[in-house]
Amino acid sequence: MSPKSNSRNVALCYVRLSMTQTADDDNSPERQRANCQAYCDFRGWTAEFYEDTDGHKSGRKEESRPAWMALKNRIADPDVVALVANELSRFHRKGFRMGHLLEMCKEHELELVKAGEKKSLDINDVTVSMWIMMEALFNEYYAEDIARRQRESARYRKAKGIVVGGIPFGTIRPRKDGKSGFLERSPYGVWLLPDGTFTEGHQDDTPPDGAVWRSYVDAAERVLRLYGQNLHGRRKIAQTLNREGYRFRDATGQPAFFKAENIRGIVANWVEYGGAVVGSRAKNRRAKNVTPETVALNPERAIFDVDLCYQVGRVRMIRSRDVKHTPDFAVHADSAIYPLSKVVFCAHCERLAVEQENPSLKSYLTGLHASRNNPRYRHKEISHDCGAMNKSVLAETLENDFARLVSHLAVKPETLPVMAKWFAEINQEQQTPDQRAEILAEIAEWKQRMKNADTMFRRARLSESEWEQDVQECEHQIAMLEAKLSEQAEIRMMLEITANRIADMQTNWYDATPADKQAFVHSLFSEIIYDLETRRIVGFKMKPWAESFLQLRVGLEEFYQQQMGENAAEPLYTAVLPEGFEPPTPGSEDLRSIP
Repeated sequence: MSPKSNSRNVALCYVRLSMTQTADDDNSPERQRANCQAYCDFRGWTAEFYEDTDGHKSGRKEESRPAWMALKNRIADPDVVALVANELSRFHRKGFRMGHLLEMCKEHELELVKAGEKKSLDINDVTVSMWIMMEALFNEYYAEDIARRQRESARYRKAKGIVVGGIPFGTIRPRKDGKSGFLERSPYGVWLLPDGTFTEGHQDDTPPDGAVWRSYVDAAERVLRLYGQNLHGRRKIAQTLNREGYRFRDATGQPAFFKAENIRGIVANWVEYGGAVVGSRAKNRRAKNVTPETVALNPERAIFDVDLCYQVGRVRMIRSRDVKHTPDFAVHADSAIYPLSKVVFCAHCERLAVEQENPSLKSYLTGLHASRNNPRYRHKEISHDCGAMNKSVLAETLENDFARLVSHLAVKPETLPVMAKWFAEINQEQQTPDQRAEILAEIAEWKQRMKNADTMFRRARLSESEWEQDVQECEHQIAMLEAKLSEQAEIRMMLEITANRIADMQTNWYDATPADKQAFVHSLFSEIIYDLETRRIVGFKMKPWAESFLQLRVGLEEFYQQQMGENAAEPLYTAVLPEGFEPPTPGSEDLRSIP
């Protein structure tokens, strides 16, 4: 390998968890991590770890390994000097993928290190490259052979009536102490604490003071009984279980609130709950193919009463429907348009997001297409309890409230020149050249921050919700700062466009088409906060380019209240400013509350 520059000092270390049979397996993540760190310390490199250790991650694929994909995006960076793994099979168990990795290392002049053997491979040596590819082929054969044996083992266990693969919620599959491997009732569940929180526990644990026990197996049975009544949909059943204190155990093994998708998975496993085993996975079964008439349940192996399981199978068959795949399949020309969909947010979730400083808790309302005769906006399905008992609102009620908000924001045309003059005086005439330079520097800083957020998101260092929050904040700040540097003609045009669109929609809201309403809402408003309990708008946020109009509009209302009093005959939104009025400095708050 060619000598490396001192500026290249970062070693990308990859750790992958294979299917292990013992706790002290040689390929345990702890052992891999320790060997990689030791070699990097020996070479004086800075180790940067990428780990796919959340369960078994196959080396034959890439898409299921997010950390590996993030590492690949980092390879071309100028500070990277080497790729390090405990052994080559940690990178890949596919020969062609290993060949591609070798080419990448050669292209970027990177060392390839087997930390378990404390060896840096000279990939520019043809003989070494050949041995690497031979080892990759052996690794690929080993993976294929293991997969073949596992398939044969699965066929044997299924023939004996043992569930293979993922097991239904509320059950366990003992593997030790000579037990058979047949499904058993899970002893785990959650303790509901007096403060409203919950913690996972075991049925034999000593209960915390004032805690109430809710087991996973009881939750599964409750789902089957509610579904078997054929009275409610999956979403309603999930809400019922959440209110009753039951919790679901998610893919990571953590207790969580029920979602409609969890209900679908539980009822699809009615066969396994009844002690039988069929060939296909529950999520892939068609309800009309696997029916009580085609499956014989086994009472001796059943988790729940077989009559209950049969009833669930019948209801599932009744609710299923055949989809005809025509040329127009999935094209809904008559789909309703909901103007406020995904712009209106739940006020209760908004409050939780602010209190816990977690933007992922925010939840929007979207159109409920199943209610064509009585259209409604429905709360998005969430993984937390927002506290709102009502989960939907009539579209007419919400849209009428929004129409009143638009009327409240409207101003007379005579006020626009004065408002434009105020804004220019505040943001231009008081600015010195140094202040303008500071604003330009601040704009550049926000743009760089937005680029940094994109980079961190690509490298999986930020979640999607965190990335969206950062980008929205950057865009908002940039728009506000650029508005301060605008010329007076541009300011007046911006205010006129905003005011005219509001005035036009105020007049024509009830006659406008849903598409026109949607275009208006999405062009001017970023968020509308709606309380589903009190049925009222409690706050809103406008687009950055329209924020200046909102700030001046607030100042207009405050002045009018001060000068004319609360009993003024003329509505506030039509107030005309007197000559000589000195405008207040625009506020800094983005979210406006509606009384």
